[in-house]
Amino acid sequence: MTIILRLTLRGLLVAAHLLLGVVLSLFIDLIAAIGPSRERIVRWWHRQLCRCMRIEVRVHGLPPEPPMMLVSNHVSWMDIPVLGALVPTRFVSKSEVAAWPLIGRLARAGGTEFHRRGGGSQGTRKLIARLTGHLENGQSVTVFPEGTTTLGATTRRFQPRLFAAAVDSRRPVMPVLLRYGPDPETATLAPYVGDDVFLPHLLRMLQCPRIVVDVWFLDPLPTEGTDRTAVAKDAQRAIDQRLATAPPRLLPDREPALPRHRLST
Repeated sequence: MTIILRLTLRGLLVAAHLLLGVVLSLFIDLIAAIGPSRERIVRWWHRQLCRCMRIEVRVHGLPPEPPMMLVSNHVSWMDIPVLGALVPTRFVSKSEVAAWPLIGRLARAGGTEFHRRGGGSQGTRKLIARLTGHLENGQSVTVFPEGTTTLGATTRRFQPRLFAAAVDSRRPVMPVLLRYGPDPETATLAPYVGDDVFLPHLLRMLQCPRIVVDVWFLDPLPTEGTDRTAVAKDAQRAIDQRLATAPPRLLPDREPALPRHRLST
């Protein structure tokens, strides 16, 4: 299959699936009231998006049963459909995503909680309270504690603030490692970092013959009798140790870029 044909076919599939997501977002409450739950609808949508993009997800370890706080390294916007296809969970995303055309609507319909960085301690406390409530009500939440995406070869310091929700609710924390491949070119294209723009990045990924994402669900960490800083350090240590044994194979000329992301130019 030529690159142009592959891009055209996959692009049409993804566009159609995104439009289906918009329709579902308009009627998801009604559908959930008479049919499958909101969680099942959202997981199905994520799984189908991965299939449209030819993303092969390889799972290592056992996906958790809710309630659980999942904390993952953050490489790409694709992290969300990959994890969303595997576990029923609410995500925490930066507040700017809520304003993105189409993507913001889909995120809100999926139950995403939005975090305004630099919005002050009061906004963070309210977010922690909402996450605590979700965990206490038997739901799982997923946090990317680095606060930005990276090339995936190392992790940035895990910010401990949102770990307070797991500590307050006494729910365990499960570290999760994501690694993209299978070849160095795909592993290098997958990170959404620096001056990357969403649509061109999506088009580049659609040109890849195959995208493989390895997902390691690591041993859960108890939160009783500890504090958020200690749990954050333990979670990052667990991910770093696994990452050291299975780093992504990046092209040698890929340089780390500044963590600035845009939807469009």
